[in-house]
Amino acid sequence: MRQESAPAGLTADDIAGLLSVAKGSVYRYAHQYGWRRYTHAGRAYYHPGDVADTLDRLGRPSG
Repeated sequence: MRQESAPAGLTADDIAGLLSVAKGSVYRYAHQYGWRRYTHAGRAYYHPGDVADTLDRLGRPSG
């Protein structure tokens, strides 16, 4: 039996909750800053390093 590993990325919902912004803003940041993404089981996941780099550029705390 093959067991699937949990994705290491962040969903738009995850990021919106962390930043207290609308999901539309997350998609805009992703496009504007070229975040890497992949899909798993029908969901898009963004690379955490790309998200953290953008937060650094914007002067927001990343955690």
